[in-house]
Amino acid sequence: MLCPWTDACAARARGDQESFPRKAEKKTGPLRRGAAFVALRADGFILTRRRPEKGLLGGMTEVPTTEWTREFDDTAALTGAPLHARWRRVPGVVTHTFTHFPLELTVYRAGFSVTRKAPAGTRWTPLADLSGEALPNVMRKVVAHALGADVLRPQG
Repeated sequence: MLCPWTDACAARARGDQESFPRKAEKKTGPLRRGAAFVALRADGFILTRRRPEKGLLGGMTEVPTTEWTREFDDTAALTGAPLHARWRRVPGVVTHTFTHFPLELTVYRAGFSVTRKAPAGTRWTPLADLSGEALPNVMRKVVAHALGADVLRPQG
């Protein structure tokens, strides 16, 4: 009633004026794929690293991953693993959509002894403390996929 264009409105004449304005469809880039490695020590520590300060998810914590590319080769994924181990693929994939591209991650899991040292650029983080880390949603999905949905709930 307050619109000065009410009489000349084509949408009102059709009866669909409430559906305006319409959001433009999001444009997303091509699908990227990669692998994520969830390394769990016998004492409840998980292998993490900090992402580079610049770029996507800059400075946040993640489990080690391969590059996220359009040409990802699933058969060669284990060449990007952070530690030599018997990695087991977790069935399914983790999907996440960033503003400019969708992502699919194949998740691998392996167990390690408490004496296993973290490779350069990584650290063992207590699983109980993971909910307090600067862990992006995509990494929360990866950890939950590998270890179970309740793993990231705060203890207490």
